[in-house]
Amino acid sequence: MKTRFKDTRKQLNDLLEVQRKRREQLAKLAACKPVVRPKPTTKSTTPPPQPESAPALTASEPPIIPRSREALISLYQDDSIQASEPSSALIALADLYLHAAQHRSRHISMVWPASFKTLTVVHALATLARWHEGDKQGIRGLLFPVKTNAFYRLNHLHFDRLSLLRIASDLAEVNGNPKVTRSMCDKDPFLFWLNDSNLPQVSEEPFNPTIGELLPLFMATPDSVGWKACDSRLLALTRAKLARRAHAKALQMNCSVIGDPRTAPDALFALDGRMSEDELRQACRELAKLGPPEVVLVQAARAVRFEATSWKGRLTRFCLMLEDVFSDHTPGIIVVTDEPHAAYRLKDELWKKNQKRDSQRRWHSPNEFQIVGMPSTVGAEGLLPPGVTEVAHPAPREFDVSIVDADAAKVANKLVRIANVAPGGRDAAKPLSEAASFLSRLAALPCGVRHMSEYLAGPDVSGRTRAAFDWPSHMGAAQEFDRSIGVGDSRPALLECLSRGSELFRSYYNATPFAHKLAALIANVSTNKRSVAIVFTKALYRRLAEHFLAEYDQYPAGVTYEDIRERVHLLSAAQLEEHLGGLQGATLVFAGLNEDCLRLLLTDNRVPAHSVLLLTQRAGQFLRATLKPIVEQMPEFKSYKPRMESILRQLKDLPEDASILSTAGYVLPTFRVELSSDISSPEHEVAPDSWLIRFDNGVTQYRRDTSDVYVYDPVSQHATDAGFRMCQVRSLEAGDKVFVMSAELREMVEQALRDEGVPIQSDRTFESALRGYHEQVQKRLAQRFTQATLSDKVRSIREEMLAFDPHLESRLPTLQAMRHWIDLGRSPNTPFEELRPQAPLRENVFKTFAQVLGFSSLETAYQWQRVIMAVRTSRRLDGRHVSDIYTYMLLQPESVMAHSNIKRQTLKQLFDKARESVATVEYIGPLKESK
Repeated sequence: MKTRFKDTRKQLNDLLEVQRKRREQLAKLAACKPVVRPKPTTKSTTPPPQPESAPALTASEPPIIPRSREALISLYQDDSIQASEPSSALIALADLYLHAAQHRSRHISMVWPASFKTLTVVHALATLARWHEGDKQGIRGLLFPVKTNAFYRLNHLHFDRLSLLRIASDLAEVNGNPKVTRSMCDKDPFLFWLNDSNLPQVSEEPFNPTIGELLPLFMATPDSVGWKACDSRLLALTRAKLARRAHAKALQMNCSVIGDPRTAPDALFALDGRMSEDELRQACRELAKLGPPEVVLVQAARAVRFEATSWKGRLTRFCLMLEDVFSDHTPGIIVVTDEPHAAYRLKDELWKKNQKRDSQRRWHSPNEFQIVGMPSTVGAEGLLPPGVTEVAHPAPREFDVSIVDADAAKVANKLVRIANVAPGGRDAAKPLSEAASFLSRLAALPCGVRHMSEYLAGPDVSGRTRAAFDWPSHMGAAQEFDRSIGVGDSRPALLECLSRGSELFRSYYNATPFAHKLAALIANVSTNKRSVAIVFTKALYRRLAEHFLAEYDQYPAGVTYEDIRERVHLLSAAQLEEHLGGLQGATLVFAGLNEDCLRLLLTDNRVPAHSVLLLTQRAGQFLRATLKPIVEQMPEFKSYKPRMESILRQLKDLPEDASILSTAGYVLPTFRVELSSDISSPEHEVAPDSWLIRFDNGVTQYRRDTSDVYVYDPVSQHATDAGFRMCQVRSLEAGDKVFVMSAELREMVEQALRDEGVPIQSDRTFESALRGYHEQVQKRLAQRFTQATLSDKVRSIREEMLAFDPHLESRLPTLQAMRHWIDLGRSPNTPFEELRPQAPLRENVFKTFAQVLGFSSLETAYQWQRVIMAVRTSRRLDGRHVSDIYTYMLLQPESVMAHSNIKRQTLKQLFDKARESVATVEYIGPLKESK
């Protein structure tokens, strides 16, 4: 490396001088006229990067040329020394992105069955392709709609530093360079900052920069529709990492040109999905003045569609608005969706709007917004895990499909039809559609109403969640709608639906038909001696099912769940991929579908034949409506056809219902659970010295000013490798991105801890948790210390603690005081009000004590946070406090979970989920000042 770049310092000095002169020239030009992006200075064998105006439309679309794969460089995910390969779908989408930028064409891409959670990596790969062609200005893109954490994944994906330096060297502009097709002298010193002399190796740790700090990224929000410079964020993570490693240097690096939205190369602009149409138009007009984008990515995946009202009309108007604002410089457009009905509905809506436009502005080519199918086997960023090879043609499989809940589906469908014809339509008849949704969610429970009610009764669940699960409240709202507005001739049908809904609610008290079928599938284990693996779409439903199955008393021949527990594997969908290899020989049961399940079902050869797919009727109807047009009209997915046809054959007799495409999904509907920490009410247990925090997702919290919170701030020197730093509420500022524990993540954290042997019981009170700790201490004491008296045991414990850490000698109390830690025989009969933790006062002493008793590091941290400290500070169960315990264990600077034996893949899922659970602070201040 030193030989290759021995002249780097001299070259860098020359480049800095060239850069200085270039800035002076740009300043003079800027004073006279707007900056115009320069055209290529030399001829290239590749297609020209971008035309000055949109090309004339023709009946034949130019072919899409593969350009991204040959330009790839090694790309690493956090904590991985092995490179991750982009999936074929990600490469195909990057090629389409380049094509649309060059030809200003318009497309709808149907990426399926695995959809991408972010499209920012598409822009990154396209940028590499432009660099490979000698275009140092890269590509200028626009992304809509996004959330405020849209760019976070790029902060945890790394480009190989040596490859970047090779690119910089090949395209360096000192005395001209024939390889360069579009000049950008300012990029040279920016990339050469990454040379070896600036980035020393610490313990052989590679300093590979993240994509997020290399590319200029800009965002417009409802509060700021302009485009602010991002120069302070460029290479900020690497500099912060160096500072944390005590290797920070006073390095001079001019990022003003790279981070200026007018001159930034490789820039990606993003538009917040909360912006109004006027704000979107204003932001695009501002961008037109700075330099229009070459291509726009429009996200229309399930997550976007389900969160946005009237998504079809909103996205359609946005696409047409781009033509109005950018006029002769209209960018290419790619709408990315993940379901065929969404792709066809969008195309129909776009062409319908187009036909109403003035003939001179109307498209006439049939190629406009042509649907392109892209088989996708990897979700998230579209990157294959290190060492994993993509299977292009999975082996044919026959699957077994079971459909339950025809009764609930019949009532729900009828309620939706009544709502559709009610005065004002379904939007006005919201109580009816919500009642239908409730019944669909009820039918998908893998337990009984009783089990869900018991879970929701806990004080850590918000009152709003309990209300959403209350059938009488839904029935009352529907009856009030009937009295105040009415449904005309449909009233008898409505009353019949409500009556039938009440009957179903009562009959599902102990178990839903879905739960009964689940138990029947498990019962087969007791007769055929095989094992069964059941996959749930959510960690919460896995837990509810476990409680139900443990209590179920109808297994054959008097068998209990304990008798067969070892052969029953309960998994959440997020765990399935890493466990598939170890489930050979087991019957695989999908208790519902989500994107992860459907992807593996159709693409993975480790999924055995005759795996069981258990669905509610409405989910089955939607799945049929999804698979049928793919089989019949999209040849790009023919490699999945045998598996899809196996499923379709078993769904063909389901009733037809067109309404499910707008009101349902193949993903089983689930109850959204909000923790009591998600929502606070100023009338409910809010201390007068609390601070009010209002987030951009509509949540308002009331926290003490000294409460610890975790801010996602990866450029901070105090941030962990996961990207979070700890601070107190009073230190928060508007714009900070704060982690808020979700119920789903909490269940995932608890399951990860359980898998590592930590005795998690979520429904325990502080009292039962403390008594459980005392039981564990006595059990470990009896196993590891066989001395006759407590005094002898205490002496032995002290000796072993000092052997582990001699520095503890001055901190250990007397032997008589230490005896109190293990003299727990009276604990079971002591009233809780009088019961004390009987544990070391200091955390470091407790850790060593627990280590001597044989507790794992994870269990030690859990017992200290969940039991010892919790009981000392509060003697009642508080939902926020329990969530804070798990937050601390996951995100603290020296995270005990990050340094445990938990699998890296599991940790990655937890940290990704944590970053998705970030909300931006809109207002922060003392409660008394906000009134």
